[in-house]
Amino acid sequence: MNMGERIKQLRIANGLTQEELGKYIGVQKSAIRKYEKGEVQNIKRNSIQILSNLFGVSPSYLMCIEDEETKTNNFASTIPLLSNYTDSLTESIDNFFIKDININDNLPEASFALQINNNSMLPLLGIGDIAIITETFSFESGQTCLISKDNILMIRKIIKTDDEYSLEALNPYYPIEKTKNLKIYGKVLSAENKSAFK
Repeated sequence: MNMGERIKQLRIANGLTQEELGKYIGVQKSAIRKYEKGEVQNIKRNSIQILSNLFGVSPSYLMCIEDEETKTNNFASTIPLLSNYTDSLTESIDNFFIKDININDNLPEASFALQINNNSMLPLLGIGDIAIITETFSFESGQTCLISKDNILMIRKIIKTDDEYSLEALNPYYPIEKTKNLKIYGKVLSAENKSAFK
């Protein structure tokens, strides 16, 4: 296995598209494609470090110098916990900031935590639980996202068809909604139980 193949393997294992990974390290999707095909011989040291932190592996493992994956868990992200969200993260922090919380993960830029106030996404998220969300992402059908429909904020799994979106809650008591108009604010990265941050 070469470094390009390892980057591809780790990217897929972490559920990232080439475009999302590119945004994370500050390069175009085409650059990631070249990395993965082995067309770039000397990837910048800074990019290697960012990729290592993102995937939680050592630079040596990423560069195929060693074969055993040693997870590095010595990183954490501090992100704002919000009680609500409006049109931008900056505005939401100004109006709905609760506190900063530490997440034992390396998150993309423009990530935040949102306190949930309904049970539409049970069993993933219940009232008081925390959704970890990033504004840094490229939308693909099937993702679970923070959205606004008819000025109502919600988290839903979004299925995109030719001319409309299907909005699916996990809780079966909430019906599937269909719409042609919605705002997608961010992608849900993970869910955390409310007790984790007491």
